[in-house]
Amino acid sequence: MRKVQITLLIAVLWLVAVLAGCAQSSTQPGGSNPSGGTNTSGGGQAAGTTPQPNTAAPASGSGNLQQVTVVVPRTVEVLDDAHIWSAIKMGYFAEEGLEVKIEQSFGTTDTKMVALKNAQFALPSPNFLFMGIENGLPLKAVFQNDSINIFGMAVRTDSGIKTWEDMKGKKVALGDAAWANIINPTLIAAGLDPEKDVEYVVAGENRFQMVQEGKLDILFTWVAEYSQLKGQGFDFEYIDGNEILPYTSNPLVTNAEYLTEDPEMVRKFVRALAKGMYFVKMNPEAAADLTLEQFPSIKIPWDGAVGAMMGRVYQGFGLNEADQQKIVNEGIGIADMDKWKLNMEWAVKTGIIQKEIPLDQVVTNDFVDTTWDKSKVEADAKNYVFKVKDKYQ
Repeated sequence: MRKVQITLLIAVLWLVAVLAGCAQSSTQPGGSNPSGGTNTSGGGQAAGTTPQPNTAAPASGSGNLQQVTVVVPRTVEVLDDAHIWSAIKMGYFAEEGLEVKIEQSFGTTDTKMVALKNAQFALPSPNFLFMGIENGLPLKAVFQNDSINIFGMAVRTDSGIKTWEDMKGKKVALGDAAWANIINPTLIAAGLDPEKDVEYVVAGENRFQMVQEGKLDILFTWVAEYSQLKGQGFDFEYIDGNEILPYTSNPLVTNAEYLTEDPEMVRKFVRALAKGMYFVKMNPEAAADLTLEQFPSIKIPWDGAVGAMMGRVYQGFGLNEADQQKIVNEGIGIADMDKWKLNMEWAVKTGIIQKEIPLDQVVTNDFVDTTWDKSKVEADAKNYVFKVKDKYQ
């Protein structure tokens, strides 16, 4: 059973960490904010504002590098973006002539920012991508950032909630009301009616604590966030959405116009990001170190940070070694069209979009390079010199 599988995988990593962690806060799906930090990337769309179109090409950064912005749908001060930070700090983006910054978006403004060219890339859930395309936004997925259904529910170990059926009549903590569009298909596939069987409560950055304190029953979460929470001492168990709906999750999305206007920028970003993902897989400790160096305010024991990196690996490569090796062999970032078809079917079935969109209008593998030299990244991972590890032990 997938729930048992993922719980056992993560539990091994947390034998020490769960005894020593400390509680913090978070926002937005596809990444966590247990540090309670703010956006330190140097920008971001202000909450409540409407993005305005940017007609200029991406600017030049320092040293004539092309400046590229990727927006994430929550705070940037997390461990979940370790693959991006790895690509930044190990020089993979710079090798491609890119200077990359990560910015925070709010709600569903990440796709709007990309559509208006205020950012070049975003990492939304497939359902938000479908909704954007249905509403006429020029968006396309170009890289598979998360290869599994990363979303699920976390409950206190003493809650008595062990199955999806047990969730009937319970209160589910969301960071944003729009997150219901992400988890509703899984609830429906599990035999629940989201409108009748559960009550969604938008708890924002306090959602972890409200579930931990028993004020709310269930935390809507995802694999990497749950991994980090366990490492920080939250007494949670995970109920896995992937065992109910084994489809895909957040892709890397760009403005479809860039595919013809600046295809090399897209190829370069995707190639460097793939290297960053592989770096995390080859040395999770190194990825933890460089991300904690970037965000020293994240309070977590070392074992917990490494466990969070394993959560990132599970999201990007799969839950078992066979699945992970298949992605390494066939191409990091290659989209599984069968999974995307399942995403589309459930988006229509649950009313997220009105009708199916041809997949070739949604996602492409044309910009994923499968020929780059893995041995260099393997050497980088092996020879990494730790910067802050000693401070967390």
